[in-house]
Amino acid sequence: MTDRKLRIGVIGAGMIALMSHIPNLRATGKAEVVAICRRDARRLAQVQEKLGIAEAYTDWREMLDRVQLDGVVVSTPHHLHAAPTLAALERGLHVLVEKPMALTSRDAQMMVEAAQQAQRVLIVTYSPRYAGLWRTVKQKLDEGVIGSIRQLNLAFCIYRRWIWEAETAPAEGRAYVEKMSGMPEEFFVDWNEWHRDPARMGGGMFADNGPHVVDLALWLAGAPPVEVMAFGEAAGLPVECFLNIQARLANGVLLSLTSADTHLPSTLGGQERWMIVGDRGALTADAAGDVWVYGQDGVQKIEATLPSTSRQAAFVAAIDAEELDLTPASEGVWTVALMEAAYRSAAEGRVVAVQLVAKEVI
Repeated sequence: MTDRKLRIGVIGAGMIALMSHIPNLRATGKAEVVAICRRDARRLAQVQEKLGIAEAYTDWREMLDRVQLDGVVVSTPHHLHAAPTLAALERGLHVLVEKPMALTSRDAQMMVEAAQQAQRVLIVTYSPRYAGLWRTVKQKLDEGVIGSIRQLNLAFCIYRRWIWEAETAPAEGRAYVEKMSGMPEEFFVDWNEWHRDPARMGGGMFADNGPHVVDLALWLAGAPPVEVMAFGEAAGLPVECFLNIQARLANGVLLSLTSADTHLPSTLGGQERWMIVGDRGALTADAAGDVWVYGQDGVQKIEATLPSTSRQAAFVAAIDAEELDLTPASEGVWTVALMEAAYRSAAEGRVVAVQLVAKEVI
């Protein structure tokens, strides 16, 4: 690469772009956001003025045609991830795409193949992989700290029922978003609207927050799913509120995942509890984020020995070939396939086979 900064366009200049993508890209010192796109012209103008971005468009196709770019960030509603990603890759641009990568494994696989054909970077924003602690845990597991992994159990819950039950987010959530984005609450009204639509969202809370933990589980286990069984309960919502998933992975690891959309008085950020069982010990992670190994040498707490980074910094580094892609899109397909299969299993009441070679779940 030259010393010239990477020219990045952002498709979907909404909450996540303002709170994360644009500031973190600028923080690298190696990239500049030169164009943004948002369908709402008034809100687009607000972002352009606030952030001082030269080019602004209501149609991402026009942005791709008119602006000289090196890469794009796709931060649109879930159902609109595939089309701009494919178009950008076809133009020879690198892409950082928000989770979930796509709503179907077929679309996700098409995105991977497009990136391979274009020989461009395609990264999915599964954030736990960039945390130093989880990177350290992955390293320890690969080194055999608990032997070969046999089972992985995860329970996670987060409060998102308000999306369907109330017109606005809880007060603490609104205050946090306004503080981090610098935008008034009304700027994000359409975020609530499309999140209420299962066709655009992909489902309920699990479709929105599940990709992070599913990707983390599959990454730690080291294999894609091959069989999935799930049971769901709406509990009065128009989408699933509670979901239990059982899966067999390609390497024989058994995965058990419990997802719950429920009110947590202590936090809006959610809680997770992990237990990973190997043939020579176990590893746990509690709600406080502490990770422990129970092995032949007793009980040991794992501390981060690898650095944390942002998704955007990793994207820039991958383009510069400074380090390996931490979230390769080829593995991002695994997460889409498991979630797609889980929703289908819960709806149809059967075990669903996952055949990624065939580019679809059957």
